[in-house]
Amino acid sequence: MKKSLKILLIVVASFLLVVAFYGYHLFRAISLDPGVYLSGDGSGGPESALSMLSFSQNLPKGIVCGTLPSHLRAEYLEPLDYLETGAAAEYFFKTYGINEKRIESKFSQRYEKDSLEGELRSKWGEGTVITRYVKEDSCFRISKEIKAEAADSVVSLKTDLSGDSSLYVGKRKNGIVTECVACKWHDGRCDEVISENKMELDPVSGKLLGYAFKTRETYVEGSLYVGNEFYADKMLFDSLQRLVEYEYGDRVFHYEYSSNDTTNYSVNILDKSGRKVGFYKRKLKENRETVRYGTDRYEEEINRYFENGKLTKETSKKFDFYKSVMSRVKLFNPAGDEVLDSTFYEETFLPGLRMDSYAGIIKREYGENGKLKNYVQFEERFVRPFPFIFFPPLSESRKEVVRFVFAYDDAGQLLSITDASEDENWALRAGLPAMRRVVFSKGKFENFEECKEPYDPLKRLKPKRRASKQE
Repeated sequence: MKKSLKILLIVVASFLLVVAFYGYHLFRAISLDPGVYLSGDGSGGPESALSMLSFSQNLPKGIVCGTLPSHLRAEYLEPLDYLETGAAAEYFFKTYGINEKRIESKFSQRYEKDSLEGELRSKWGEGTVITRYVKEDSCFRISKEIKAEAADSVVSLKTDLSGDSSLYVGKRKNGIVTECVACKWHDGRCDEVISENKMELDPVSGKLLGYAFKTRETYVEGSLYVGNEFYADKMLFDSLQRLVEYEYGDRVFHYEYSSNDTTNYSVNILDKSGRKVGFYKRKLKENRETVRYGTDRYEEEINRYFENGKLTKETSKKFDFYKSVMSRVKLFNPAGDEVLDSTFYEETFLPGLRMDSYAGIIKREYGENGKLKNYVQFEERFVRPFPFIFFPPLSESRKEVVRFVFAYDDAGQLLSITDASEDENWALRAGLPAMRRVVFSKGKFENFEECKEPYDPLKRLKPKRRASKQE
């Protein structure tokens, strides 16, 4: 009887401990605010303060004045990044019929990259212009992006398919861009300001003292939107050019550093009341750099491994509490090129619980001349016998999403990038671009008709009326 009672007490105590443990985490998960902050909506939180700390670490190198680079908008390969000055790239995309069956590959758009010459060079200076032609039925829509740099300025003028233009003008000081103003460009003048950002430098040492920024721009999933209201923020820096205060709206965050050591240090992020809301730690030991940071919502650790001063491997693990777990491995060859990027995701609402496991794998293969030969992307699905961390995930399926093959001529000039993937429909469902082939060439695009009707971005989504037998 006593033995049975002891067993019962142990079972009950264990049960109560489990209930208390998961009850605490359930309460904590519910108590967290949504944590979704989009730039330009006037809100933010500890996550914003932490991201600004990372942003500020590169600020002494200067302001990036222009539109968001393509490699920050998406992780898949962007053929336009391989377009050289004086060349053109023609894109052929997959078209689909009923049941997602591919019908054919059609020419869809063309890019031309040229040096600024003649009137454009006289007006903007030395730089490049990228012209984009997008086919719409029997005519073409045109957009342009001009980039020019001088000793004391940088300029970026972008005109979209609808004809709307935005101008970014940056000013240099001490060799870096310290000011940038963006505006709507119409009939050769600025109609309205979109954003302004400016660095304050010490007049003697040239060190960064402050940074102020206001904008109506919002990037959502790689697309740029311009709102009606400005939101603004400010930063203050110490004598070591480290961020010590970040302010936007009525919210203020302070950054406390453990030491003046720029190699091994830790930072506590405090809100206006002095409460710790985030942290950042960096440690360099021999050939390994470890960075840890987070808030009460998520934590991430990144380890970078070096040989002879070159990065060879990077591993990271991120816990987005009560949402997901992500682990990632990147490998680099001796030339510094990334050859493997493998990411594993799992949903985890409560500690120990694991569901919906999948991995994204990117492999890059380079030739003897150091040029990229193949780019392959896989998606792998996993299943656990029981949705708990103690049961290892088992591979359920593995799909090749895209396989881009690079072709070069005898002189090493890129001729084409072709999607030779095994399952084209899988790439479509995965949300990747339906690009089939990109052909690189020289020469101008001539004898094309420019569309006269106003641009309608929803036109391609509207079903076309089929002709009846009577017609």
